[in-house]
Amino acid sequence: MPSLTIIGAQWGDEGKGKITDYLDEKADLIVRFQGGNNAGHTIVVGDKVFKLHGLPSGVVRPGKLAVIGNGVVVNMEELLEEIDHVEAEGGSIDGLRISDRAHLIMEYHKKLDGAEEKYRGKNVVGTTKKGIGPTYQDKIARIGLRAGDLLEEDFLKDKLTFLLPYKKDLMDMLEAEKCNCTVDSLFEKMMGWKDHIGKNICDTSVLINDALDDDKNVLFEGAQGAMLDIDHGTYPFVTSSATCGGGVCTGAGVAPNRLDEIVGCLKAYTTRVGEGPFVTELSGDDEKALQQKGGEFGVTTGRGRRCGWLDLVVAEHATRMCGFTALAITKLDVLNDFETLPVCVAYDIDGKKVEHFPASIQKLEKAKPIYKELKGWKSWNDTEALVKEGYDALPQEMKDYVEFIESYLSTPADIISVGPDRKETIDRRNGEWWN
Repeated sequence: MPSLTIIGAQWGDEGKGKITDYLDEKADLIVRFQGGNNAGHTIVVGDKVFKLHGLPSGVVRPGKLAVIGNGVVVNMEELLEEIDHVEAEGGSIDGLRISDRAHLIMEYHKKLDGAEEKYRGKNVVGTTKKGIGPTYQDKIARIGLRAGDLLEEDFLKDKLTFLLPYKKDLMDMLEAEKCNCTVDSLFEKMMGWKDHIGKNICDTSVLINDALDDDKNVLFEGAQGAMLDIDHGTYPFVTSSATCGGGVCTGAGVAPNRLDEIVGCLKAYTTRVGEGPFVTELSGDDEKALQQKGGEFGVTTGRGRRCGWLDLVVAEHATRMCGFTALAITKLDVLNDFETLPVCVAYDIDGKKVEHFPASIQKLEKAKPIYKELKGWKSWNDTEALVKEGYDALPQEMKDYVEFIESYLSTPADIISVGPDRKETIDRRNGEWWN
């Protein structure tokens, strides 16, 4: 029952899309297990660039099953637009499967998202206003709409008759943008979703577990990153789902003993989008250099990402929460030509050395990074030749950087990414990832 899980080891945007795309060649199923279209993956396949939000990364690979698990929240309208884009580029979604337990993002969720953020005033959390949080709120409140409801017309209409007046009252209270839909118009729209994609809705937990029983290769793909986990991230500046290792089980419907390899995708420096503490954050020319060299602009929001040096206190927290068995270190090429590279190994909080990531936002806001400085390395002329020669051909200072991370986290860095393309990857296992 071989399975492989890929989880971001920071605040998202670590390059999980590329790593997923690299490792899914031998996968039979690729499964998204949490998040929604607030996440963004960029996949480069030859001369084609796919910017995915709701679809699993593996959907651009022919012959695969791409599964949206029960832990995902789905915006059907945007998903259908994304499907049109993939098909226009020569892709196919014949292998797409959507859990009948996945919750649906409605237009009123997006309006409430924006209104709630405005209502918070100075206490904003930096939401993408995609309706993710309010949809998860409905899930926990046990009033949410699920993909499987599209297949039960009478039940769906009764549910809408109850929900819509309630949501309109709530929007009035929060002074949200008006929603002019009626029960009938919303029902008609949802029946259109059913006509387009109803055949793709099923019990994906059974599908995944049957595949594992049949010794098929299953790849679980996380969205965002471990530091945005609703329980273990920088709360309240987090997403609304479980992004750590345990989220695979609850979000895909599999037991813990079905998880084999768990790969932590770690960017060679640190970024985050939106509000929240960021101990190694840079400003001025250093931040601009990382932002420009790394193309640090959000796939979903277009916003420039906040940039800083690598924070191994964050990475240790993520490794412990997720149980990484291997690391995929990405964007090492962005650090080319820096003379020195500070790496954060602890925090100074009120004069005390802190080596584990604290839960307290107040402590994090006072934290100062304790750095170890490593030597930088020079850029190279021919990436293709470098990758062909393998890890040993990398600049010694880059290998020192990688091996320092390995030692600190007690986890091997088995994938080294030195560029955005699938080919710009050094695999120290030589592709031997699946049993």
